[in-house]
Parts: sequence; structure tokens; C-alpha cells
Amino acid sequence: MQAVILATGLGKRMRPLTEKMPKTLIPVNGKPFLFYLINNLQKAGFDDFIIVANYRIEMIKEFLKQYGFNATVIDQREPLGTAHAIAAAENFVKGDFVVAMSDNLYSAKDMERFRINDGLNYVGGIFHSNPEKYGNLLINGDFLERIVEKPAQKVSDFINTGLYKFTPEIFSTIKKIRKSERGEYEITDAISLLCKERKVKTVQLKDYWLDMGKPEDIPTIEKFLKNLLQKKK
Repeated sequence: MQAVILATGLGKRMRPLTEKMPKTLIPVNGKPFLFYLINNLQKAGFDDFIIVANYRIEMIKEFLKQYGFNATVIDQREPLGTAHAIAAAENFVKGDFVVAMSDNLYSAKDMERFRINDGLNYVGGIFHSNPEKYGNLLINGDFLERIVEKPAQKVSDFINTGLYKFTPEIFSTIKKIRKSERGEYEITDAISLLCKERKVKTVQLKDYWLDMGKPEDIPTIEKFLKNLLQKKK
């Protein structure tokens, strides 16, 4: 199964660190953050990578050469949202595929559980103590009913982690959505359409989820990864 990595956007919340490099290449314990994501995907059994990028895309290509990773790099041209970025990979995807955000890190064990071939789509979720900061996942039986984005008051403790497994049907569904209020094509809008047809389930992440959203997240992530390495020794 292929893995599509979204390395789009300008990383405005990470400035000044992103003034000269993409957010995903910010050093964490001496290595670009993207290194850890691809490394874990490989451990999870993925070996065919597609990276969708736009800002300083040449630096991402140089990173791949430096670390010996093989990947197809696609230029999104314009940063028009997550759905727009995924749509850019349509001609390169061969079947069901996983989508991961390049500024998020998931364990190999959790990502391996997304290698599902049952004709359905999946959203990775995790229980969180501050769910109002994220998309809340509402479950109805075995299926995802809808995603409520950053509600003023939580509607669920189960949140969207930005890790997905899609069937190729996602591409035709993306064509049906319109731009959001912030002028982007949101993948959650496409997922909502598939939810109405009972074609989306969830996978609960049981290991860890690290979100590098702002500069102060970096020391926390560095400490976590160091402790993880120590436990393995």
C-alpha cells in the first residue's frame, strides 16, 4: 500500500523557523522531522511514498537524496488545502492508500493497522483531554457519523489525528466539495460526504501521536523521542 505524505503549507505558526525551510524539515534531535515519519512508515511496511509539497520543494528533494529515501515528489502549485493536496496525487495512486501529515508523527505499530483492504475509508483517532482544539469524531455504531471541527464545547473526547486510509473513491468525492470559509478545500468535507454513505470507520491510535504545531512543541517531541530510544535499548 502506498503512503501519501502532505508537506504543504507555509508553516506560519512555526516562524521564524520556517522562513528558510519547510516545516517538516525542522531539526528534531539533529534530524529533520520528516525523517522520523518516513522511518516509521517503513517500519510499518510502507515502501512506496508520494510527497505533496509546495513551499521550498527543492529542499525536500535534497533531503530525500541525503537520507536515501525513494519518493515521488509532487508540486501542489498552490496551497489550497488538504483535499486539494490529496487530489494532486490522483494520477500516482494505484489503489487504496494511507495519508499522513508531515508535521505529525505516529508509531509504526499504529500506522501498520491502517493497512486495511476492505473497500472502506478510515480516520485515525485518539482520546484527548482538550478535544475542543481539534476535530471531534462522532461515532455511530461501527461507522464515523461526522467530524465537528474545533467546537466551542466538546462533542466528543475522540479527535481526528490527520492520519487516514482512503480508497480511490476519495478523488471523485473531493471533486464534489467547495472551498471552506478560509478559502481551502478541506479533506474533512470530503470525508463527511463519505460518512453519509456509511463508508468511513475509525482506527483508534493506541501508541502515540505527536503534533509539531508550534515552536514550543519541539523540546517536548525531542524529549519524548529520546525517552523512546532509551526504552528500546
